[in-house]
Amino acid sequence: GHVVLWHTFLQTTQSPPQNNMADNTGNVLPGATDFDKLEYLCQRTYKAQAVWFLNAFWDTIGEREAENLWNYVHKAVEIDLDHREAGTHLNEMEAHRLLESFDETMTVREMRTYLRQHGAIGERVKNVPLVHWWIAKYKVDWAKMVNASQGDNREAIEKAQAMLESAQAALNEATARANEAANALRQAIAAEDAAKAREAEAKAAEAAAVAREDSAKSAEAAAVSREQAAKSAEAAAKAAEEQAHARAEAAKASEEAAHTRKEELAAKEIELEAAQAELEAALAELKAQEDAYNAKTAELTKKSEEGGVVSRNRAKNELAQHLAEDPLPLRRAKITMEAAVKKADRARNAVATARVDAEAAAEQASKDRAAAEQAAAEATSARQAAEQSRAAAEKARAEATAARQAAEQSRAAAEQARAHSEQAKAAADAAREEAERQVAAAEEFLHEEMSKPGQAYGALWWIERELFEAKKYMPTSKGGIAK
Repeated sequence: GHVVLWHTFLQTTQSPPQNNMADNTGNVLPGATDFDKLEYLCQRTYKAQAVWFLNAFWDTIGEREAENLWNYVHKAVEIDLDHREAGTHLNEMEAHRLLESFDETMTVREMRTYLRQHGAIGERVKNVPLVHWWIAKYKVDWAKMVNASQGDNREAIEKAQAMLESAQAALNEATARANEAANALRQAIAAEDAAKAREAEAKAAEAAAVAREDSAKSAEAAAVSREQAAKSAEAAAKAAEEQAHARAEAAKASEEAAHTRKEELAAKEIELEAAQAELEAALAELKAQEDAYNAKTAELTKKSEEGGVVSRNRAKNELAQHLAEDPLPLRRAKITMEAAVKKADRARNAVATARVDAEAAAEQASKDRAAAEQAAAEATSARQAAEQSRAAAEKARAEATAARQAAEQSRAAAEQARAHSEQAKAAADAAREEAERQVAAAEEFLHEEMSKPGQAYGALWWIERELFEAKKYMPTSKGGIAK
């Protein structure tokens, strides 16, 4: 930035706008009178006024005050915001700022009073050229100044100035190119490092995505296997369920038949209970008759063995008649009825047990079917989730692959940019070396010219001073100086 600004300053001071009087007017100021010559000098740039002043009074004031005049010129350029290096004068407010910055005790009014007393200005003067200030400050003969020789080495000065301008232009361009190349190289290296980091991250992400995809595919395969097993189990469960339902229907039919049979048996049981009651009553009566029969038998037997012959014989006849009676049909009927009742109870209990078993089997089959359907639904959900996970993993892998490829392209572009930046830097370094060579040649030429008598030492000193500033932007290892 400083080099560019300095280069702009030098170009402007060496080539003023057309509305200003040209600085390169030779060794003589134009004008019919000394006053006209001073007016002409006041219309030249700050730098041109300083160079003329230094040439005029080099032996007495110039060599000693050259650095101060240099500082005055650059401060005036800093204050003159409208014209900068092309400026020729300051207004009163700007002139006061200039004097204050150098702690000068003389005011602008005092300066003008001195100049009027010595015929350098008229009554109405609004602006302040630097040469007016130096005339008053150093109390010099301004008429002598405007007619002072500017040396007989005009050609050498112009050559030195041209060499300086060429060296400065080359140095400025080389410095700018070097700075741009260095910045571009730093940015390219940073971009390359960032691209490599992004590439590494992308590769890691891709590897993780591939791992997740593999895991998702394994989970999907397992889910598909479980789903197939569940579907097989479901099919088997459905078949079992159908069989169970068939059995349940059959059992239900059996149950209904059993219920019918039960009702029939119940009715029959009631009948049997009634018949049994009658039979039991008949049995009781038979038992009573049997008991009576047995008692009569015992009584007749006893009578046939005791008492007189007649009574015994009569008892024997009665016993024989009594024993001749047969109680077996009644006994057989009772046994048959008891057997029928027991058979009816067994049939009724068998039907009830068959009905309960069929109902339990149907209920268990329904539970098995529901469990199989739930397992199949869960397996289907697991498979769908696995498919979604696999799809997401494949998408993530594709994105990671694309990111890696983009990162690789970015890295390749960054490497190419770095290579171009290195080439630009090498070219800038070569240009800088050429500029440094030109600076050294200009410096050597200046030293040679300043060693000759009758030179315009002020102009040569100013060129040397500009060369000194230019060397601040050269590496110290190449003859540069610290800022």
